[in-house]
Amino acid sequence: MTIVKINLHKVHAERDLDAKGGQIKINNNVSVKNVEEMSFAVEGKKGLKFTFSFNCNYEPNLGKIDVEGQVLFVEDEAKIKEIKDTWDKDKKIPMDIMEQVVNAALHKGNIQAIKISEEVSLPSPLPLPKVQAGSAKEVEETPAEEPKKE
Repeated sequence: MTIVKINLHKVHAERDLDAKGGQIKINNNVSVKNVEEMSFAVEGKKGLKFTFSFNCNYEPNLGKIDVEGQVLFVEDEAKIKEIKDTWDKDKKIPMDIMEQVVNAALHKGNIQAIKISEEVSLPSPLPLPKVQAGSAKEVEETPAEEPKKE
């Protein structure tokens, strides 16, 4: 499977201005809403468009971020037909394909959620790395190794 592109068609965020401070719990969820066949102009290749929804809810009732889009990918025609038939029949996707689609959707959704969370004054949905004074000092005091002469 080759992921060709990830498109977004909806990004929505809201923050409850009356929410009280305190302990905040952030729940992230991604789901596949639909699977459609599509054809590409390149060499008559076949592909699928997975429509996904990424939701980030801040509890208790602080706010939410919703991102929707599509993961586009190409594969050989037999595999495309198999995936589409399984989706139409049972609304299921083979685990190996699902893993790649969900990871792509999570990646794109989290990036958008981080960007938009700052705009509406919500905490980042993912913990961002921080430098601690002790670790920075240790880095400064550690001498660099000199190259060995042969």
